Amino acid sequence: MFRVPYNCDLRPLKFAAVLALLSCGSAATAQNVTSPYSIIGIGDLEQSYFNRTSGMANTGIAYSNNNFVTINNPASLTSLTNQLFNVELAGRGKFVQFTGSGITPGLTAKDFSVEKLSLGIRINKWWGASAGLMPFSTSNYSFSGLQGWSGTNLVLPVDYNGSGGVNRYYLANGFKVSKNLSVGVNTSFLGGSLQQLDTLFSTDAASSIYSNNSIYVRDIWLEFGLQYHIKVSKKWVVNLGATYSPQTPLRAQTTSLIKDGKGDTLSNQIVTSTIFSLPTYTGFGISVVKDNKLTFVADYRRQQWSPLNESGINYRLVNSSRYSGGVEYSKQKDYLGAKYELLSLQAGIFYDKSYILLNNQQINDKGLTIGFGANSRRSTLSYHVVFEYGIRGSQNAPVKENYGSITIGLSYKDFWYTKGKKYE
Repeated sequence: MFRVPYNCDLRPLKFAAVLALLSCGSAATAQNVTSPYSIIGIGDLEQSYFNRTSGMANTGIAYSNNNFVTINNPASLTSLTNQLFNVELAGRGKFVQFTGSGITPGLTAKDFSVEKLSLGIRINKWWGASAGLMPFSTSNYSFSGLQGWSGTNLVLPVDYNGSGGVNRYYLANGFKVSKNLSVGVNTSFLGGSLQQLDTLFSTDAASSIYSNNSIYVRDIWLEFGLQYHIKVSKKWVVNLGATYSPQTPLRAQTTSLIKDGKGDTLSNQIVTSTIFSLPTYTGFGISVVKDNKLTFVADYRRQQWSPLNESGINYRLVNSSRYSGGVEYSKQKDYLGAKYELLSLQAGIFYDKSYILLNNQQINDKGLTIGFGANSRRSTLSYHVVFEYGIRGSQNAPVKENYGSITIGLSYKDFWYTKGKKYE
């Protein structure tokens, strides 16, 4: 009989074992997961803003819309319509098919969840603001495999399970500095928990080890932005945008509980430390608008992960880049001297070089989006539906994800004060 040492810590083993399973194609299986790559760091970082830009592959650093809240760049909030507040709600359904070495053929996952709730207000002619809640990262994985025990000839079965994520509670403000220049700042509180349950099975069930780590993450994260508008002619307007976020350490409290197969507690301790840092974020964008109806957008985002020096067995974190572009058409009509949007059509493409370098191969994500929006004829309610299809990981990657998602957004507008004016 082999007895697992009761004082062993499975956390150093997890990255080595799971990434070895992914890399070497050993007997691993994935179950109802969001992504096996979410085992790293604080999970998969959310790329979607769940707003008007989602149909254009979330391209919007230089984009603004007076009828919708877009926080891709907080400076855009100065474009909101005066005297109206906007309430927006969005949900997403996602379907993923997994392929790769050691993955059960035909393995799929699917889910649906409410992703965003936000409020946007144009406070006065030079100040717009928004507050809301949306996901920042998600961790959800499940692996089963075999792990060799150091110093012995034993190979033991092991399970790795993770869930949770980090939410983003934000307050964004945009300020108009001049007729053409706007600046903004988005102050976000990042908070959430990650659950990591690892099980190492012994030849004797009573000697198995169950390790449950609960990691509570919290801190403030800042994002700054600016937009500059250039009216080229009577019909054409060019907008330039930029965003920046400094490197931010995340405070975390980790509770580690280890039990044996009989249910006896072997270790229970609380460790407070900084386990993760967010890198420096930079982004640049451009939009070209014709007659306020046809819009072309392009973005470039970069995250400086390499200076953090985070690495493990077979993997390390590297600088990531995201390229995206899109087009939007807005069908409008004149009503009481003002433009009224009937519907909108959008399309976009993206290519994302992620921050994960696995076996000297950077995990990439590419795809396209199609969006459709319409306004209710009987109320100020707007609807927006976006379909996204993407591929994460190449044919040679340990795990390849083919995924599709549908995002449904609702936007409601109403007056918050009129100072005696009445708009119909």
